[in-house]
Amino acid sequence: MKQDTKPDINWKAKKVLVVDDFFNFRLTLKNMMRALGILYLDDAANGEEAVRKMAVRRYDIILCDYNLGPGKSGQQVLEEGRYKGHISAATVFIMVTAENTEEMILGAAEYQPDDYLMKPFAKEILEKRIRNILTKKGNLRNIEKAIDDGDYDRACGICDDLAAKNTGNLTEILKLKGEALLKKGDYGKAADFYDGILARGNVVWALLGRGRADLLSGRYAEAQATFEQMIAQNSRLMAAYDYLAQTLVKMRRPQEAQDILMKAAAISPRALLRRKNLGRLAYDNEDFDTARTSFQSVVEQGKHSCLKSPEDYTRLAKTLTRQNAPQEGLQVLAGARKEFPDDESTRLHVSVAESYIYTRMNRTEDAARALAGAEHSAARLSSDLPDALALDLAEAYIMAGETEKGSAIAKSIVSRRHDDEETLDGVRRLFSQAGLVAEGDKLIETTRNEIIRLNNEGVAMAREGRLDEAIAYFEEAAARLPENKIINANAAHVIMLRAKEGGGDAKDLEKARSYLDAVRRIDETYGDWAMLMAMYRELSAQEE
Repeated sequence: MKQDTKPDINWKAKKVLVVDDFFNFRLTLKNMMRALGILYLDDAANGEEAVRKMAVRRYDIILCDYNLGPGKSGQQVLEEGRYKGHISAATVFIMVTAENTEEMILGAAEYQPDDYLMKPFAKEILEKRIRNILTKKGNLRNIEKAIDDGDYDRACGICDDLAAKNTGNLTEILKLKGEALLKKGDYGKAADFYDGILARGNVVWALLGRGRADLLSGRYAEAQATFEQMIAQNSRLMAAYDYLAQTLVKMRRPQEAQDILMKAAAISPRALLRRKNLGRLAYDNEDFDTARTSFQSVVEQGKHSCLKSPEDYTRLAKTLTRQNAPQEGLQVLAGARKEFPDDESTRLHVSVAESYIYTRMNRTEDAARALAGAEHSAARLSSDLPDALALDLAEAYIMAGETEKGSAIAKSIVSRRHDDEETLDGVRRLFSQAGLVAEGDKLIETTRNEIIRLNNEGVAMAREGRLDEAIAYFEEAAARLPENKIINANAAHVIMLRAKEGGGDAKDLEKARSYLDAVRRIDETYGDWAMLMAMYRELSAQEE
């Protein structure tokens, strides 16, 4: 006879959170958990309470209803838990629901809960699902930690070891190996890996990975063909729409990208980030009807989401203004002030948008007053402004006739993103709309050339062995251009080159790591990041 091989789980050590708006069902789930031996049980009657409890305690298992009444939905609890780090790779998150509409399933699936359970269900079903997930996560925890640490070679090595042992969850292991290769920036090796999987059959996750490898390596035509093939085979593969839209934007085909996101939004309308992207694309394409619908949906759906932003309101307000409804736009901005009170960033967003609207209404005094408020808020914010907000501020200055100030902001954006064509296209649109095409083109060209020259001078010093000079040079450049990924990467590299030759100390390595962290924050797909991190880990190990 075959013996029961259920994995041994220490239920007494598990912390569980049950989230449901019905008291009786919370009680039922808690009784099921107690029957398994769970001792540490919390519950929450709504999404806000659930998030508060997740913020102060790390739960091993979360059972969350999808429809929690007014306030956050179960989808938004999962979304915020992941976004704020309350839910780790080791956490079991099961979505419990009585609703089984396609819209709900697709919307929740995009945030990838570990499983779904349809009400009602028996204790045995719940136990089996949790056991399976815990077993799988136990196998994968070390891989995910290595990926989180940026040690992609180690992650791939663990994947190979587990795959050779045939641990029973080969698919999840192979998925993580592909993800590690993509994050490492080894797109050629990633493509070969996915091709090896696809040689055995049309595996959806491998096809998606293959398309991503082409997208990240700049092989846009190949990526487009892959994502289009996936959508043709299964029109419900939502990630394929998102990556296809990204690819088309890279190919400078924004109208086609918008069309793709419109199809995706019609199929799965609850995905907030997709709605935001659709609104931005539609606005840039001057399709203000679609932009209005999208931003209205974002504002409404985002009321209880951690992803809500004052930018959602200002985009809607500007769209309404472009549709000759500026008073409605001003009402939307008043709503933003109420939604985000006592927030300097919101004051800046709103003041910039107000200046834009008043200028289009020919209320020049009100526009000047709003722009002065924006200038005051920008000065109070110590960090660099996000590119989109900086562009809006530059636009407001140029519309108000203060072209020199607007151009100075545009120049700083190009200095930070001189190699990012999407950002540069935004700068080009700004000057084009103001009737200053030639001035915009000249600003971009001269600024790019300045940054390239600056970088090349520092690289030349390093190649000539003048490492101390190169370090001082790149540190000064990084202080002036803290958001330029290439300058930060080279600053880290020259510091580590000197350390490799026996110069420097632990503080220098800390400084190198801070530059590497900046690179990762600015662009997590930066190609040389994994190589630089491997160099950093090697030097850090020598210091220990």
